[in-house]
Amino acid sequence: MDTSEAYARVRTILEHAADHAWTIQDIGLLGLRLDARRDYRLHVWAPSYCRTEPPVHDHPFDFASTVVAGEITNVRFDEDPAGIAYHRVRYSPSEHDVRRMDTVRLSPTAATTHRAGDRYRQASHELHATRPTPGTVTIIRMAFRNVSELTVCSRGEEDWISDHSRRATPEEVHAVTATALEHFSHGGVDTLGS
Repeated sequence: MDTSEAYARVRTILEHAADHAWTIQDIGLLGLRLDARRDYRLHVWAPSYCRTEPPVHDHPFDFASTVVAGEITNVRFDEDPAGIAYHRVRYSPSEHDVRRMDTVRLSPTAATTHRAGDRYRQASHELHATRPTPGTVTIIRMAFRNVSELTVCSRGEEDWISDHSRRATPEEVHAVTATALEHFSHGGVDTLGS
């Protein structure tokens, strides 16, 4: 699928959002699988649905992300004895409820803002936090890895945010996708770049 075809497909999906089986995650992310192999996923970002500041986390997959509309800042972190203290939770992907908890000090190493048409990559083991503007739309291509442990870091113990998704309500789908469609109606890009 070329980039202009992808842009048109995303816009059509958003215009008919109620016809699709969306999920939502506590980080403020509305998601939709785009293929049967589960390699591609459409993300529509709704930061107001995240009850805390975005958590620093890693993934069970490497990914490449293309920003279709809006703007997203990806902040990468490394452990640093002089960094900010975070509450760290580690768990096995197969045993989500069995958690090891401690404290770690982290410092941001890079913050990169990506706009419509931009692409970026993230390795599964890299700790990062995502800061999107409301209604930002991205497509990610995932390459799953055999990871034994996942990490989520937050500023306070009460800020644990699950990586599990649940079925989105029709009201959530409408509210989030309506915000995303505003990016398309304001003369957004009609191509995702080369």
